[in-house]
Amino acid sequence: MKVLTCYSSEDIRIEDRPVPDIGDDEVLLKTVYCGLCGTDIVKIANPGVKKPVPLGHEVVGLVEKTGANVEKFKNDDFLAVSHHIPCFDCVYCDHLNFSMCRHFRNTNIYPQGFSEYIRLSAEHIKYNAFLIEDEKYLKNAVFMEPAACCLRAVGRLNIKNGDSILVIGCGTIGIIFISLLRFLFRVRIAAVDIDDCKLSTAERFGAELIANPEIQDTVSSIKSFSDTGFDAAILTYTSQGTVSTAMEAIRAGGIILVFAGPSGEWKISVDFESLYKNEVMLLSSYSASPQSCSKSFELLKDGKIDYTPIISGVFPVEDFREGLEMALSQKYFKIIYYFDGQFK
Repeated sequence: MKVLTCYSSEDIRIEDRPVPDIGDDEVLLKTVYCGLCGTDIVKIANPGVKKPVPLGHEVVGLVEKTGANVEKFKNDDFLAVSHHIPCFDCVYCDHLNFSMCRHFRNTNIYPQGFSEYIRLSAEHIKYNAFLIEDEKYLKNAVFMEPAACCLRAVGRLNIKNGDSILVIGCGTIGIIFISLLRFLFRVRIAAVDIDDCKLSTAERFGAELIANPEIQDTVSSIKSFSDTGFDAAILTYTSQGTVSTAMEAIRAGGIILVFAGPSGEWKISVDFESLYKNEVMLLSSYSASPQSCSKSFELLKDGKIDYTPIISGVFPVEDFREGLEMALSQKYFKIIYYFDGQFK
């Protein structure tokens, strides 16, 4: 079978490996689509990440074979799957910090998402695999895992109808946040980005105010959106500039959510006096949970929320580099790949 292998940022190749064997409680999945995630790009580009490294986890596949004990799915079922599973029994799981669970971090689909065939464990089948009944939503289901990450984050913000929300960074994740917020709540959303095309997309997905800090005074513009300041600010791009913007825009008692790690700026200054006296909460959210994956899938499986308009490219896995270069340019949205030409 074909497996994408990254030996360095310049050496990414397709290798031929044996198809995985499966046990009685497992499923062999034939990959239909796999999305390119920002974490994949970091693994590729960061020389500090030991190579080769597993790539790909936003998977839609076709059941090729089931183990003798598997009853939940059958051959030729289409599934959306996610990769990490918590133990549900440690201190982290008890406090809903699932992504900190050691078992969560050690579990993954085998060998990876960018593989022609994938072995799903019994745990994956139980918690992180979902039946797609209508084939026209296969591409939309690729967004199940990233949307689940955003759903988990939204659940930590204590959002109420009528709130004003600031989304900083309007790439794929920013658009997912905006659409989820509009679908789940009656809120007002302002969006900030340095790319006018991304801002236009944010507007189409529900942002009422858009601002480009390279051509306007962003803080003055977004402050006019709310008399008291924003109830929550979501950082999908974290830098000194975006943190400072969020701090200026947030109301007293508001929440700033860090959804993405800092982009090369490992030390970012925060005015802790202001943070303290204004009771501003600064929190982060990393990855999804089985619960948020399930909820995400329910929203995507029949197009209640449709993310296919932000698919910027669909490539055969052999053209991985072309899609990667598009993603690295930061001018595009989601890139997805296929292994079988019938799903082009």
